Amino acid sequence: MEIRFWGTRGSIPAPGPHTLEFGGNTTCVEVLLLNGLRVVIDGGTGLRLLGQHLLEQHDPCRFHLLLTHGHWDHLLGIPFFAPIYRQSTEVIVDGWPPAFQAMTRVFDSHMGDGFFPVAFDHLKARIDYLNNLAHGPLELDGVLIDAIRLNHPQGGLAFRFKEGRHTMVFITDNELGAARGRRIPEFVEFAQGCDLLIHDAQYLPAEIAERRGWGHSTYEEVVALAQQAEVHNLLLTHHDPGRTDVGVEQIVALSREMAAGHSNPHYIDAAREGACFRLP
Repeated sequence: MEIRFWGTRGSIPAPGPHTLEFGGNTTCVEVLLLNGLRVVIDGGTGLRLLGQHLLEQHDPCRFHLLLTHGHWDHLLGIPFFAPIYRQSTEVIVDGWPPAFQAMTRVFDSHMGDGFFPVAFDHLKARIDYLNNLAHGPLELDGVLIDAIRLNHPQGGLAFRFKEGRHTMVFITDNELGAARGRRIPEFVEFAQGCDLLIHDAQYLPAEIAERRGWGHSTYEEVVALAQQAEVHNLLLTHHDPGRTDVGVEQIVALSREMAAGHSNPHYIDAAREGACFRLP
């Protein structure tokens, strides 16, 4: 399994000289499976870069698109995904059901009230909607994908990929410290013993009091989850748009300091746009 980050920023794109290290594009993660299948998680602005990359390969573009939820920062790249305007492209959408509806509304509805000049039904790509993961696991040629509900306004789903002996868990836009919603033990069980946990760590502990209910976590909450779940490797993502590279590096340093002396996780870093993480 190969996990490549095309967008790691949260809430809104944040391009500029102070976000070059970790990236300014919003959430988009490509997962290449050993069976040759491609899965893309979320359609943030990083999806535009992935589209350029796929066109350069000159191969037919076929993949599963898993949507965690329907907020704009996770859908903004879809209208600018160049392969979606080609008949050879096939996209199978699954994930949080209202997110697919939100995805279609990004485009024009033929009534002039869309946010994009092209109508969804004018796209040349074949786009099919499964609606499996909200009700149970999705199996892709021997790879099992499970889901769990997020603590996030309007709801959403996190995903767990199991390929042979290796497991990757992707949880973005999730408020671990929320008073209501999923309890910590459920997330611990979902991530238990995984090779790689990728989790939203948008805020510092000093920032969270004024942002409770916004649907995001602090690095302390995420490291604690990783320790309880005995996660091997941890990548922090959904970086705040106001967080510079220096600020993200500080969060990584504080997270590593918190984990020092513990057996898990072995490795902690922040997700970087363009970086690739391989599970053998």
